[in-house]
Amino acid sequence: MRVAQLEAPHEFHLVEAPVPEPPAGEVLVRVEAVGVCGSDLHYYAEGAVGDTPCQYPMVLGHEPAGTVVKTGAGVTGWTAGDRAAFEPAIYCYHCEHCLAGHHNVCQSIRFMSMPGEPGYFREYATLPARNLLPIPAGLSASDATLI
Repeated sequence: MRVAQLEAPHEFHLVEAPVPEPPAGEVLVRVEAVGVCGSDLHYYAEGAVGDTPCQYPMVLGHEPAGTVVKTGAGVTGWTAGDRAAFEPAIYCYHCEHCLAGHHNVCQSIRFMSMPGEPGYFREYATLPARNLLPIPAGLSASDATLI
């Protein structure tokens, strides 16, 4: 698959990488559209967002949508061909905050496209099945990035 890696400020390289296999509980998705937001622009132009510097190479993009390609063991409710928007925040799902529905303050949160966590400027990605949001047939992948 093709991956757009940020190698230095103002410097993207298109590289080849293997298509990952979805582990248990996760899905393999084909990324069809990704929004570009302010943090992507800061990483690109300045090499950091606030006091969080880039760790090169880095894959940006955290406003994605696309199609399910394959499901890992134990995944139900999703099949190849389903269209979805992809939530880029990976939570623990079992701490007191997650159990109370306050995922945004999970103490173990990881956010895809931050340093150390590849984002969606790539053709394929794996993520937890619970991080998919179905999109209606009439909504384009580009519009679904706004979800």
